[in-house]
Amino acid sequence: RRGMPFDPFEINEINYGDLVDSTLPTFNRLVVRTRNAILRSGLENEDGSSAATTRTAFNWDDAGKELTPEEWDADLRESRSGVLLDCRNSYESDVGTFAGADPLDTDVFSESWDILKAKTKDLDKREPVRIFCTGGIRCVKVGAYLKQELGFDDVRRLEHGIIGYERWAAEEK
Repeated sequence: RRGMPFDPFEINEINYGDLVDSTLPTFNRLVVRTRNAILRSGLENEDGSSAATTRTAFNWDDAGKELTPEEWDADLRESRSGVLLDCRNSYESDVGTFAGADPLDTDVFSESWDILKAKTKDLDKREPVRIFCTGGIRCVKVGAYLKQELGFDDVRRLEHGIIGYERWAAEEK
């Protein structure tokens, strides 16, 4: 608890039951580190400038149109053009994906950029590019990259990713 700006157990003591002696510390030392980013993409340097591109920085607000799960579902069912990219890691895509989705097959997110260039090099920049990930964070970065670095006009991303879609689908049953 030393060094933290608050006491995380101030309101409620942790109930360990009969598993451990609650008077003993759980860890020898608790280390909490802050990071500048939730997800390391390899696009940004520590100062926020771009590392993997010629851009000075990406505008994360310009990452394509975010579709609700309901809009996404209708869009996939109605549309016959464009491409559908699964921006998750290989082990996530292997568990399951949307029919017709093209997985990036990465082990770590920072591998995405060269793969995106290769997978999209022959695509019409005006055709829709639909992207999805697990929770939505990767799609913001991929969407910004597709629009701002690769020049795609119509990028559509799934709000809250697969997790949001599964929640919506369960409610629809």
